Amino acid sequence: MSKKQSNRQRAADLCHKATDVGHQQCMNWADQGRVSRRQPVPDAATPNQRRFEALLAHHLTEPLRDSQLDGAVLGLRGVVPDSVRPTLHLHPAMASWIVAKLLPCFDVSYGGIRGVPGLRLAHTDGQWMLVDVGSSAAVRLKHEDPDWRPTLPEREGGMTAIWRDAPTRLSRVERQEIAGWASESPSVSRPEARDLLFSRVLRRPLLINAAASSHGWANTYNHHDEDIVVEWCCGTPAVEIAAELRRSGITAPAEGVDARPTYSRDPHPERIDIGDASLVLRCLDANWCTRSAERIAAVNRRKYR
Repeated sequence: MSKKQSNRQRAADLCHKATDVGHQQCMNWADQGRVSRRQPVPDAATPNQRRFEALLAHHLTEPLRDSQLDGAVLGLRGVVPDSVRPTLHLHPAMASWIVAKLLPCFDVSYGGIRGVPGLRLAHTDGQWMLVDVGSSAAVRLKHEDPDWRPTLPEREGGMTAIWRDAPTRLSRVERQEIAGWASESPSVSRPEARDLLFSRVLRRPLLINAAASSHGWANTYNHHDEDIVVEWCCGTPAVEIAAELRRSGITAPAEGVDARPTYSRDPHPERIDIGDASLVLRCLDANWCTRSAERIAAVNRRKYR
């Protein structure tokens, strides 16, 4: 096998392992130059698409926490990582709940938006999509039931459903929220680098799902706009997942983005850094987890009924 053939094969292997796209399709992409050894998973093509995907990944961490089913850490079983409008393969039992948590609402008691600002649910040519009304960014949704229709949340007291009240435009509070996300801040001096990292997290679900390989769930959360944290009780060591993510090109340079990590802290083998942003991976190596694994799994499943 020539070096060129070997690189194509490795790129296809890495793409398949990260996304669950069929291996032959990944080989076709390698032949077309869409994937490479350096970047085996295609990136989002535009800043707006990266921002939208980053918001999806970041906003899913808090509502999901440790309530995943069957190892779908961000509710995903796979992705077709097209540069424009990727397709997210949703876990069937979690699908409607995930859509509901992403739809933007103003929470009076919280004093801010829950969900992704600018996100709307659309149905076009028989395809459910999450679209950004402020740009052309969008993701397609895949469900194992071809007749699936998302169950949308009812109106709740103290919550204003922005997605219902402003279905085709950005509300004022959404514009403010998006501007804040896209602006430099003391914690995020390079928001475009943060968007690149979080978008890449969304595009590598099978590597992220390894965190939940032992019992079917992990714990996901964030401290603020600059990180996504995934921690789990036992199983695959965090350093191994981090190494697989690096092999998948998650830290590869991207045109127009300064992806160098900041030098305010030392590198860590269990943390992926781009700019000021981080994906933090943490295996607790707990000895208590097996005593409650079945009970927790049953509780999680009831949440989505």
